[in-house]
Amino acid sequence: MFNIMLDPYPDEWEGYKINTDFRIGIQITQASEDPELSKLEKVRVRTMLLCLDEYPDDITECMRAIEWFLSAWSHDNFSEPSGKKSMDFDVDQGRIYSAFLHQYRIDLNTEDMHFWRFMILLSTLEECSFTRVVDIRQKEINPKMSKVELKGIIDAKRVYKLELEEDKETKDAIEEVTNKFLNALGKE
Repeated sequence: MFNIMLDPYPDEWEGYKINTDFRIGIQITQASEDPELSKLEKVRVRTMLLCLDEYPDDITECMRAIEWFLSAWSHDNFSEPSGKKSMDFDVDQGRIYSAFLHQYRIDLNTEDMHFWRFMILLSTLEECSFTRVVDIRQKEINPKMSKVELKGIIDAKRVYKLELEEDKETKDAIEEVTNKFLNALGKE
């Protein structure tokens, strides 16, 4: 198990040299969310970003390497609430950049940093614009809220909603309406 206080940041995975720059980690995350790439293309692109000289031939090994790189820095049992995405490196870039500059005096445009260091610092940001927006996205709507509070949360969620969620919700709504229409016609 990796311990940041005892171990140097890794620069290889099971004998394969890896590119550990935080920008590569961000690009790997972006590639995994790219709707224009097939599942196989996502694995290939992410593996090519991660591995410097050569990479495993076995797709399962490639997936293990990517999963390890993206998550081995954290020892928490973290999962997104309700499976909803709460941050996006493109949408939140300004808030993340500003928070690092303000809290850590790190200019993410010029800094060289291991992805794991970046993620550790990102996950421990003090209250700032970025953390407030993430909190809004994660906030569950409670029917017992006052109308004013409910309207405020719904309005804030609308402002900070991530495009991917919106697309999925739109698709779900269209599918629901289509199914109701087809059922009304007696078709499946």
